[in-house]
Amino acid sequence: MIDLAFHHVGVGTTTFERAIATYEALGYALRCNVDDPGLHVRVAFLARPGHPLVEIVAPLGDDHPLKSLIARKQLPSPYHTCYAVPDLDAAAARLRELGFLPLGEPAPALALGGARIQYLYGGAVGLVELAESPAPEWA
Repeated sequence: MIDLAFHHVGVGTTTFERAIATYEALGYALRCNVDDPGLHVRVAFLARPGHPLVEIVAPLGDDHPLKSLIARKQLPSPYHTCYAVPDLDAAAARLRELGFLPLGEPAPALALGGARIQYLYGGAVGLVELAESPAPEWA
């Protein structure tokens, strides 16, 4: 058993400000907006009481993780789910045992207060992000 807590759904887009404005029109409040050069993305988190967090992710520069989705014209779209875990290494190891493939090494995420994250791909469920004990004060 893996100690997972649903954290957010990630929505990829190439129209960052427009996506934020659309979620605000739907009743979500912007809680975080940051450029993360280490991950090569722009990130915004939006919250609405009683609803899951929404993360808006857009390219930052030319070398970004959304390239393949953009090339296949699959954005804008929800493209990953994120789970908070107390031990990223242990959770990632368990997912690998279940057949998930890691997509890169763990890295700190500015929008999550520097918490380490890692993406893994599962053939039956798609892209999963693990975030180690994310503790932004607004979550």
